[in-house]
Amino acid sequence: MSAVTTTATSGAAGTLSGTDGRRLRGAAAVRIGYGVVWAIDASFKWLPGFIHGQTLDKELGKASKIDVPVLHQWLQLWHSVAGVNPGLFAVGTAVVETLIALGLIFGVFSNLVFLGSAVFSFGIWSTAEAFHLPWNTPGITDLGPSVAYIFASLALFCAAAGSVWSLDRRLRPKLGRLSWLAGSTVE
Repeated sequence: MSAVTTTATSGAAGTLSGTDGRRLRGAAAVRIGYGVVWAIDASFKWLPGFIHGQTLDKELGKASKIDVPVLHQWLQLWHSVAGVNPGLFAVGTAVVETLIALGLIFGVFSNLVFLGSAVFSFGIWSTAEAFHLPWNTPGITDLGPSVAYIFASLALFCAAAGSVWSLDRRLRPKLGRLSWLAGSTVE
């Protein structure tokens, strides 16, 4: 990852000003707001109905509605995995969503969180939401919310949203070869 470079009007490096500064602060504000959305979503996962695995059968039981063999098998696989220990699967989901929310809000390991949340969102879209299939269902109006989460996470990654208003500024120098996990720094 290349570092984000900005120069102030006075010529001093490291000061956010002008268009670059507004863009980075705007991206950081969106990152924090997106983190709040993830936090609200994660809070629902800690409610008794989900955390005790009571809703997982409904969430992951959509395979019977899917006629495409490979997708049907994919959904059955995850239904079987979650069925082994629904409570543990639910707690794992709640923990991951909570960590994503905290990473976004505080700007910790931003690049890892952006890419990880995109992959996790794809996992939700392809399992619990079953790609929102079948698409010929009467009254269908969208592809499901998780597909938007995928693109939002990738957009924040591309916008270097972890470069300001984040703890990554302090973490990155200490990470050595793993510094790419943190957001870009302003030089």
